[in-house]
Amino acid sequence: MKQNILQKINSPDDVRRLSIAELDQLAADIREEIVKTVSKAGGHLAPSLGVVELTLALHHVFNTPSDKLIWDVGHQAYAHKLITGRKEQFHTLRQYKGISGFPKRSESPYDAFNTGHSSTSISAGLGIAIAKNLKKCKILLTNLLE
Repeated sequence: MKQNILQKINSPDDVRRLSIAELDQLAADIREEIVKTVSKAGGHLAPSLGVVELTLALHHVFNTPSDKLIWDVGHQAYAHKLITGRKEQFHTLRQYKGISGFPKRSESPYDAFNTGHSSTSISAGLGIAIAKNLKKCKILLTNLLE
């Protein structure tokens, strides 16, 4: 019987500790959970299934939530939701009082901004990058003036 690695994942820190073989198994576990949930609750299946490995790679390499992930299409974020502390609520996806079908800042510190369908990623990413640089400049100026 294969081991369900998704059951052990509570945050991207857990993902970063996995081997390549374990990441492959986690991807299969995530796909199974997405298909099971979407078949009952509805939702967008293809966009999320298409980015499972990409999602795992991004969280494995980057220091999220400090490093921000920007999703152009919120429907791509189902795997992201499963590994960022919303696994237990995932069955409530897109339901009344359930978790959102899109990234939502009020749900998780791993959601950089609220997004819906598409074409918001470039402006959001640019805004986040500018804000981060302004914050660094403010810190630098404050240190210089002290």
